[in-house]
Amino acid sequence: MKSITNKYSTLYFIASLLSLFFIDNDAMIELVLKLLSLIFLSFLYLSTSKEINYWYVLVLLCSIASDASLIFDSDLLMLGTGLLIANRVLYIIISRRALFRTNLKTLVFYFTVCLLVFVVIYVILKPYLQEISYIFISLGITSAIMILFAFLNYLNKMNTQNKLFLFGLFLIITGDILMAFNKFLDYNMAYVLIYTIIYYIARYLICESMIVNKLKK
Repeated sequence: MKSITNKYSTLYFIASLLSLFFIDNDAMIELVLKLLSLIFLSFLYLSTSKEINYWYVLVLLCSIASDASLIFDSDLLMLGTGLLIANRVLYIIISRRALFRTNLKTLVFYFTVCLLVFVVIYVILKPYLQEISYIFISLGITSAIMILFAFLNYLNKMNTQNKLFLFGLFLIITGDILMAFNKFLDYNMAYVLIYTIIYYIARYLICESMIVNKLKK
């Protein structure tokens, strides 16, 4: 089992690394390598899990579809962003147990903090969002709930699974903010490389958190 895990982990990082060389160079090769990386990540999860979390499988499928859409920039931006929102909703479903393990006062307090952070980011970016403003709001609110649930689950049970899951989601939101800054405020190729690497690391950490959960079971 360990050799299979190592094989798919290695293939995932090789495909991820190779895709970086084709960003803003050859969209089709970049797309193929990104899709391969997600396929290897799927195999990594499926090969080490006796019980499959189908919500997480849907996350992987949405990630494949969103990567395929967003790689062509403005042509499929709306579809890609919609898939990102769907991904956030799936992460909320996966971490929904926080609702039943956290008292209402704590829940409201941390949700308010997450929402205030989003409002600050939205106010900064609003002049540059134009017609996709409402989509950005939906993405921000679902992201706030997603990270809130993951954080509360970690507070309730500070184990490896919850720590990896929380850190992975935190990296995803960090990548989202950097991508928005890059697209709407100050485009720089270095930013593209950084947030792409952040997404790759985040996806792997989240996958590892799901595998830890399955191994425990």
